[in-house]
Amino acid sequence: MNVGPVCPRCGEDLVARPGSDEAWCHLHGAVTPLHHTAVLGHDTLSAVCADARVPAWVPDPMPGGWAVTGVAWGGEPGARGIVVDCAGPAPLGGPAELVLVAEEPGTGLGAGYAGLPWLDPGELVGGPSTAAVTAAGQRAALWSVPTADDRSALVGEAFGVWLWLVTWPATAAWLLAEDLVLVDLRDRVPPDLPLGPPGEHFLPGA
Repeated sequence: MNVGPVCPRCGEDLVARPGSDEAWCHLHGAVTPLHHTAVLGHDTLSAVCADARVPAWVPDPMPGGWAVTGVAWGGEPGARGIVVDCAGPAPLGGPAELVLVAEEPGTGLGAGYAGLPWLDPGELVGGPSTAAVTAAGQRAALWSVPTADDRSALVGEAFGVWLWLVTWPATAAWLLAEDLVLVDLRDRVPPDLPLGPPGEHFLPGA
């Protein structure tokens, strides 16, 4: 079941401007609507990935006890930004959440989850990298992004678009201490991919 679109930068409900087809956020003006679903299923993931222009990243293998807990997408037809929310036990104990974002430049999705006021990471990406993941067989360097104390945020580039990883709490970034491998659900949605209810930070601004 789909629910109303929200702003990709703050998660607020959107309105239609009189006399315009633009989706409008009272904080950020005209934006690309971020769509999401209240009930996640394998068929939903397949439908979102069918004509997506950006990857839908998930860890493979999924860390023990973890599940995909939400998917959101911006831009139709052909998603120009995809969010995959995952949740499970934190490496250092307690619950944790990991949001993976793939987006074309100028979308602002990853910055929304990281709590940044701009659209793209810009000069934050440069110099020695902080970490790296393997994304669809290619090494993707990641740079740490200054953010709130309750989370960690890293950003890099993979397959020509931005790749963001945002974790709650900040210590959940220890997931990257081991060789984190990401696969693109556009290639295949495994029928046994574990699914769960939406996490607390599923939408930006939470």
